[in-house]
Amino acid sequence: MAIELRTAGARAIFEPTYGGRLHQLFLEVDGGDESLLLAPDDPADDVRNPLLGGCYPMAPWPNRVRDGHFKWRGSEHELRNGREHALHGLVLDQPWTVVARVGRVLEMICPLGAGWPWEGSCWQRFELGPGFLAMKMEVRSEREAFPAGCGWHPWLVRSFARAGDVRVSVPAREYYERESRLPTGRRLAPEGRTLLEGAPLGNRQLDDCYSGLSPSAVTFEWPRLTLTLTMTITAAEPHVQVFATDNAVCVEPQTCPPDAFGLAARGLPGTGLAIVEPGRPLQLGCRWTWELRGPP
Repeated sequence: MAIELRTAGARAIFEPTYGGRLHQLFLEVDGGDESLLLAPDDPADDVRNPLLGGCYPMAPWPNRVRDGHFKWRGSEHELRNGREHALHGLVLDQPWTVVARVGRVLEMICPLGAGWPWEGSCWQRFELGPGFLAMKMEVRSEREAFPAGCGWHPWLVRSFARAGDVRVSVPAREYYERESRLPTGRRLAPEGRTLLEGAPLGNRQLDDCYSGLSPSAVTFEWPRLTLTLTMTITAAEPHVQVFATDNAVCVEPQTCPPDAFGLAARGLPGTGLAIVEPGRPLQLGCRWTWELRGPP
């Protein structure tokens, strides 16, 4: 059953049953609601294609794990979720349990399940207020220490309210070189098509991970509507994956890059891979704030 949170000028629809996701965020524009996220009209379609649409949680890893295998403390582990590279974690298509719903606050939790070698869970908290949506996530261990990462995967509409192509600013010092959609381990200074400084995305098809964020905030502008959305990330080592398609842009706040397990196993520093222990969860925060001034 869907859960709706409301505040002045905005309302959010959540689907605990379909992956604990933020299904849609509506902003009030000229007296009507406009959808900020690309999402199916029927939330049940999230079951048929859970990777496309809304804003869903990724845990206990974000994005890809090379060949669905990783090694930790001398043991090999296999992750199976039906794809060449294990993709987007284990909780995005699972039912979540609502543990709190008070006013404009919603909390949910989901076990990591049998597909993960260790007992653990993922917890989310959302608070909707005037001009903001605050999100928190934790990956928790029940018994043993284990490596983990997490993130959210929002599908933001590129031409929101027919306002023209979105402009994205990512204040990153570096991005991960990639081959076959996975990082090689080298980090480079953004330039050319990888440099995101508020220019229209145009026809660029992006799938890049950025780090060294200063400040740790990504900005979106839909200039014809004069709408600005800021996504502020709180993590030990904030990362952002940017994936652009013809009709959406996914700017994914993460604690680590794709294949962080493999990068860390090679001894590469700064991957953001966390060790989760009982009482010491991995934490990620993201606060969306928006300003809508209307056309000039």
